Amino acid sequence: MKKLLLFLALALCLSANAQNDALRLITENPDRAANNMHSYEFNPIVDTKAPKGFKPFYISHYGRHGSRYEQNSTFARRAMEGFAVLDSLNLLTQTGKELYADVKAVVDAHVGMEGSLTPRGAREHQMLAQRMVARFPAVFKNKDRWEVNSFSSTNFRCIVSMCNFTNALNEESPRQEFTFTSAERFMRYINPSLNIPRPGVTPPAAPSADQLARYRSGSTSAAPAGFAPAEGTPGYDFTRFLKPLFTNYDAALKILGNPESFVRACYSAGGLCQVIDFLGIDIFRKYFVPEELVYFWGSGNDSIYRMWGGSQENGDVIRYAIRPLMMDFIEKADAAMQPGSHRTADLRFGHDTSILPLFALMGVDDPQYRHLPYREAHTSGWYAFFQVPMATNCQMIFYQNNKGEVLTKVLYNEKEILIPGIEPVSGPYYRWDELKAHFIKLCDEAAAPWRRAGIY
Repeated sequence: MKKLLLFLALALCLSANAQNDALRLITENPDRAANNMHSYEFNPIVDTKAPKGFKPFYISHYGRHGSRYEQNSTFARRAMEGFAVLDSLNLLTQTGKELYADVKAVVDAHVGMEGSLTPRGAREHQMLAQRMVARFPAVFKNKDRWEVNSFSSTNFRCIVSMCNFTNALNEESPRQEFTFTSAERFMRYINPSLNIPRPGVTPPAAPSADQLARYRSGSTSAAPAGFAPAEGTPGYDFTRFLKPLFTNYDAALKILGNPESFVRACYSAGGLCQVIDFLGIDIFRKYFVPEELVYFWGSGNDSIYRMWGGSQENGDVIRYAIRPLMMDFIEKADAAMQPGSHRTADLRFGHDTSILPLFALMGVDDPQYRHLPYREAHTSGWYAFFQVPMATNCQMIFYQNNKGEVLTKVLYNEKEILIPGIEPVSGPYYRWDELKAHFIKLCDEAAAPWRRAGIY
């Protein structure tokens, strides 16, 4: 009994520390509260030296598109509607008018640009390419290799990301010859469907009209797991945020009703300021405090982990669905090693809905190699702003010696990682034959339940 109590106390302590860590990280950089809309962060990297005699000769890559506009321009509708009414009744202070103008500017910037790559997203891919060439110059100076194959999702922002990446690569290494492909045939591995029912589980019924209405309203009366609502307004007490905006707080609340959807719409606009940084607007830092950002961030973070990460609830589905992408890495790498191959790199450009599942299949989507209940992600150190920001990328770097032996290391957002379940030769370097066999085994294990059910 004492051991159980000690274990529970330790678990609660770790959970509290992780939640405090999230607050610290978002206080350090409020843009992180935007979850998977957070722009790419890069910090200087020092490579582990490869074993003696091994030099890089080939790179296989998958990159999420760069920073983009929101996919529709209605993300702040409730804020815009509320501000318009309150402004017409002279209920906005100067601060309220400024926030209204800032939200409107973010919305206006999206009109006609929904879902497209932003200038910041273009820069992210240009810099990724520049760093790739600078970091692995031997790959791009190999006199026997000059072919770079590029594959993109049919989504336009991915194609534009591919263009920016390859243009920058070409400037750094003009001797390369590029091919470009984007077609539905290749979407089976660039962006496979994750909508797969589990064997023996009846697919969920279509949502009712009431459920759809609640979903579309964007309003909730309950706080995300782990964040107890304060007394007052259901869900969270937004008094600190709202009072500076209104000349008459009580009158404004009578118009807004439960203000959570209003504040959430302001939060949504704030998260987009970083991806359209050319506006020079910063809603998160000017109007919110970190605790408020953490409140909204927590539920969104957990939802991302549930949908695309290795969660206990859905991880088996996404690992099963993403196998074609893993097999494409294997097949293209084997082809690049064939005698007479001139392949320098295979580049793929797609979505967060593929790159995070790929890491989940490898078992590295969580820094501590865990499969968590999804509601515990935000209190357990799983942070979408680090795990799947804009321009998230996987790079497999292949090394060879004079004997023809091949080693491989895997980079997650350009950082060296270790793969659980297999021993490296040295540091992050694995024998390719062993790593390939391990990846195939992971694919087979992921498919086993479906195979037994006759779905495979």
